[in-house]
Amino acid sequence: MEKITIIGAGAMGSALTTPLIENGHEVRLWGTELDGHIIDELRKGNDHPKHKYPLLKEAKLFKVDELEQAMEESKYVIMAITSDALGKIFERVVSYLTKDSVVATVSKGFDFDKEGNIVILPEILKEKLPKDLKSIPIVAVGGPCKANEVLYRSPTCVVYASEDATAADKFKELIATDVYNVKTDSDIIGTEICAAMKNAYAVSLGMAEGYKGIKGLTHNNTKSALFTIATEEMDLFVTAMGGSPRSVYGLPGSGDLEVTGEAGRNRILGEVVGEGTKASAAIQRMQDEDITVEGYPAIKFGYNLVKKLDEQGKIDAGKLPLLTALYEILYQDAHCYEKIQKVLNDYCNS
Repeated sequence: MEKITIIGAGAMGSALTTPLIENGHEVRLWGTELDGHIIDELRKGNDHPKHKYPLLKEAKLFKVDELEQAMEESKYVIMAITSDALGKIFERVVSYLTKDSVVATVSKGFDFDKEGNIVILPEILKEKLPKDLKSIPIVAVGGPCKANEVLYRSPTCVVYASEDATAADKFKELIATDVYNVKTDSDIIGTEICAAMKNAYAVSLGMAEGYKGIKGLTHNNTKSALFTIATEEMDLFVTAMGGSPRSVYGLPGSGDLEVTGEAGRNRILGEVVGEGTKASAAIQRMQDEDITVEGYPAIKFGYNLVKKLDEQGKIDAGKLPLLTALYEILYQDAHCYEKIQKVLNDYCNS
């Protein structure tokens, strides 16, 4: 039995308590300042407020001021924090880590390093480690994984990727069950790029769904074409960053894009915009309702990173027209239907 601490009591962090507890481990779930009400409800024996489903009673629950207790003698840490807060929360965790610690992250997105460069999230975690702890391995988790389905034990396949094969294998040993299946890989770059960009491209799949509201008809042809283009663009992106195409056409890329495009906040944003609402108004509405849409910042990060890669001669930004269209729709209020239609026209005539 191992002691494992999950940082973040939101949807995914809470869900991962299930396979870990089923494998006989002592699992500590620590909530941030935003998770206080979640921990309160769980301590009362109620359902998780987001999942509307209970956690296994063996989960040990900790509030924001109980981090020291949550981390006591815990060798394995899983970061389950939104991308915009990951670095700041990890700074608190670092003081409780040792040279024997192993860290995994289910957070998906990009952030800026100290020099202002756009980097994948494992790089942010590495940057936060002091010199004497730089050897701590980081494991990135990707693949098609809806948190609520993990919680109620729907058969699932995910990837745990790390440059340190031993660390990835160890996490697989800790968490894999008969229904939570884990594939290990060394392509942490490809896994993380796909994890971030599938959120961005899932917005476009939602836009195709939104067209139903305009004409009352299905637009599955549009959605399938966008899925194909999105996958090809992720391939170009991952390759330019030094990752492997196998991640794009495997669980982290096409697998995760499919499930994210079927349901979730990124799809909802795209659907609302596809129905004709201006992107700026749709974003404001979701922000007012305290709904985090990780695809929204991912589009801007991705667009700017591709521009930089283009300047370095590593990619032709003109070959990612869907990403450009998404940026123009969401950040410049360009007309959604016209932009998407042009992407499809150009794709078949280029």
